[in-house]
Amino acid sequence: MKVRYLYSVMVAAVLSLGFTACSDDNDAPEPQPKPNESRPITLDMDTVKVGVGEMTTFNITAGGGDYKLITENPEVASATIAGNAVTVKSTVKGKTGIIISDATGNYKRVIVQSMYFKMTLDKEVVNVTMKLGHTNGTAEVTVIGGNGNYKAVSSDTKIAEVQSVKGNVITIRGMANGSTDVTVTDMMGLTKIFKVKIETTDIPFTKEEKAKIMESARDFINFDDAKSENYGMMGLIKDNGMNLARWDFYGNCIKCWFSGDLTVGKKTNGKVMTDDPWDGGQKVYDNVDVEIIKVSGSRVWGIMSLVKDNYLHYGYFCLQKSEAEENTEDDD
Repeated sequence: MKVRYLYSVMVAAVLSLGFTACSDDNDAPEPQPKPNESRPITLDMDTVKVGVGEMTTFNITAGGGDYKLITENPEVASATIAGNAVTVKSTVKGKTGIIISDATGNYKRVIVQSMYFKMTLDKEVVNVTMKLGHTNGTAEVTVIGGNGNYKAVSSDTKIAEVQSVKGNVITIRGMANGSTDVTVTDMMGLTKIFKVKIETTDIPFTKEEKAKIMESARDFINFDDAKSENYGMMGLIKDNGMNLARWDFYGNCIKCWFSGDLTVGKKTNGKVMTDDPWDGGQKVYDNVDVEIIKVSGSRVWGIMSLVKDNYLHYGYFCLQKSEAEENTEDDD
């Protein structure tokens, strides 16, 4: 009897322990996944400088992983990411930003400056040809690679000076025979030097200038700064056996006498007189070279020039001839 009682007690104790163990197993909390540790995104640089048309790479040195990026202005530069490395490719000069995000919701913005690291010009040697004694010979140089806000300085302004800088176009004006350098600087401090060579000539008109004169079909005569107007007497007449190309308005006049026929070619006995009572008065030039460069019907095109006191005086005319008309005025 006692044995059976002890056996029953032992069985009950074992069952009780089993139920308790099962209850403990069901009540234990399940292990939770460890959350990602939030760390600020850091980079090996906060500003990225990249040459126009070139690529560069920077690295993410810390962060929550699974990085993504957005480029604020892809027209300036684009970006790709591989692991922790970000590659930036520049397209044009400008400034933009790249925003980087990670798996923990952190963000980091990096500035991208797309710029030129060297300046380039459309030419490195500029030749300027100008008429003897004049300072109106000009040439242009264009900056084709640079960061803007350009300044240009001539090393010798007695040879050549910087006439203007408009945008990326630099205009040089010749002053005298010789050569000098011009230094161009942009907003980032980049510099580029080009050489200027100035040559003077006593040839009054180039082939291109003659061609432009011969295109005109409007009555006109000029010499130096004196120019005819649309009023007054104008034409090519005879005057005491000589040809006279003239514009005359009550004493304000431009006149050119010369000998020879009215065919194409050089003429002799050239003489020019200009008279402006309100500006300088009368000026007379002897031994003027006169050349007819075109004849079409009754219209004659001619050029005239003279070197005096190391200065080239020049002009041209485009006038209708009237051989039957004889000038009776006393021009002398």
